[in-house]
Amino acid sequence: MRNLIFTVLAGACLAACGPQSSPSGESPEAPAPAPKPAVVGPILITFSEQGAGEINGDTAMDVRRLGGLFPESTVRRAPPSGGNTTPTITVRRDDGLELDLLSAPDAPTVGRILGRAGPVTGPQGEQIGASWSEMGFLTETCVRGSGEMAASLICYRQGAPRLGYVFGLPGFTGPANAVPEAGFLTDNARLTAFMWSAQAS
Repeated sequence: MRNLIFTVLAGACLAACGPQSSPSGESPEAPAPAPKPAVVGPILITFSEQGAGEINGDTAMDVRRLGGLFPESTVRRAPPSGGNTTPTITVRRDDGLELDLLSAPDAPTVGRILGRAGPVTGPQGEQIGASWSEMGFLTETCVRGSGEMAASLICYRQGAPRLGYVFGLPGFTGPANAVPEAGFLTDNARLTAFMWSAQAS
């Protein structure tokens, strides 16, 4: 009899110490998964006739506001250099992004955007470094740059006068305002930047 009582008490104790179910009979909730990091700011900057990424002629030339568009970047005002006195803001990012934003001549807004390096692309997927032949321009659609871009050739597609394609001209010794011949461009010219302007060229 004593052995039977001991067995019953031991079983009751084990039952009390075992896993407990919720009063409603439901299993306990699993811990919530850790939140994924938010994707912030533009990654690939696409230049088009309308602007570059989220930037256009309505965008204020304001370091703080532009920093909000590029939270993982260094955004700062650039001192005048090379004879350029137009207020300029530069954007630099660890993935190689290089944007230069120049002020409009008569308003505190963006007047010109230069995409010089990094994950920038044209409206048709054009890439920095593309050859003259790959881009398919005719010399008749191009003009020589001026100022800090005097050693460059700037070309435009038909119906898109705001978006310029900037080609470097290494080794060209002709006049400063001359457009090199197609043969020279085929052998030497490479796309070095996209240039969007608020005012059509």
